[in-house]
Amino acid sequence: MIEIVSHIIVDQIPRDEWAVTAALAAIAAAILGIIGIVLAMRAISQAKNQTKLAEKALDAAERELTLAEEQLKSTEAASRQTQESLELGRKQLEYLQRADVDRARALAPRVTAEMKLGAQADRYVMHLFNSGAVASYLLVTGRDADGDFHNEFLQKLDPGETKPVTQFFSKAKTGSYCQYIRIRTRDLLGNKYITEYRSLGAALAYPVFRAPWIGEGIVERPKRCSEEVAWPVEHFERMPGQPDEAVEPGFNIEAPA
Repeated sequence: MIEIVSHIIVDQIPRDEWAVTAALAAIAAAILGIIGIVLAMRAISQAKNQTKLAEKALDAAERELTLAEEQLKSTEAASRQTQESLELGRKQLEYLQRADVDRARALAPRVTAEMKLGAQADRYVMHLFNSGAVASYLLVTGRDADGDFHNEFLQKLDPGETKPVTQFFSKAKTGSYCQYIRIRTRDLLGNKYITEYRSLGAALAYPVFRAPWIGEGIVERPKRCSEEVAWPVEHFERMPGQPDEAVEPGFNIEAPA
């Protein structure tokens, strides 16, 4: 038996249009994928670069913040030092001002009056005594035991010195006394002081001492200031060119000390 083998030779394979399109699409997709990968890598690289720049900017910002904190601490320290220096200067100025006030106060006279028995032993005569610093330009005003008013001027009364003021007297036997005695005087700086007696006799003496406000704004105003008096100023004690002192509100000179 004889086998016959036949070989068919195909010169051309038929084209499949859909397969070609699919292949092209696959190739295009692959190309797009590669391009996407490349772009993604570039984006990743750019993101890394931006991240590095952000980190550098953050580091720079942290360094600036640290520097700003150090500068703030230095400024606060300098401010504290300045404040301490100002406070020290203020205290030194206050000390100097108070020292000036104390020096001025040390010049204050303290003039009191006393009724002493006269040489004839028939009346008591007023004597002034200064237990403080030098008293200048003394003006003594008031009424004697008969109710007559007087004013007497003394140029000066030294520390520890006593002087009689013969215009002011009281009778020895009747126990009479002078009234509304007011002694104005000044220290060496021209500050005014006042000593007041509502009544003054051999056994009756209640002085009210009034001092000027030396160191206004530094020390408190004196409780009894020489800008005020215990009773209204009378006509015979007015000084030319000098205003009358105001009456101290609520003060009662007859009240017990």
